Amino acid sequence: MQKLIKAVKLSEGFRDKVYKDTLGIDTIGYGFAIKDLILDEDICDMILERKLEVLVKKVNDRFKFIENLPEEAREVVYEMAYQMGVSGVSKFKRFLQALEKKDYGWAAIEMLDSRWSKQTPNRAKRLSDTIKGLK
Repeated sequence: MQKLIKAVKLSEGFRDKVYKDTLGIDTIGYGFAIKDLILDEDICDMILERKLEVLVKKVNDRFKFIENLPEEAREVVYEMAYQMGVSGVSKFKRFLQALEKKDYGWAAIEMLDSRWSKQTPNRAKRLSDTIKGLK
């Protein structure tokens, strides 16, 4: 099996981003046609973990004050960034100001006063409640 794996890798090459193959089919990795790709949960768990490791570093680099927040507050910001990107979270200026001042009541209100809250109300309420519950 190892010899076959090596041969396929050599023939296909590796691409970390989606590309069109010679037939115009969206493909990734070692020639994996996306339309035929089935991901088991354990593989998705591994991908998620790696994505979150990169995301946490980006968030921490962008918002230096976050290291002084309680773990629950950091995780709320990380989850928001997972959903809308670091640039999306950076648009929540009053929310971030409130967090930096550790005014969690104000931060929770700012979270709900957003288009994001209207688009994903259950998630926004859950995360806002987490922030509101901090001391």
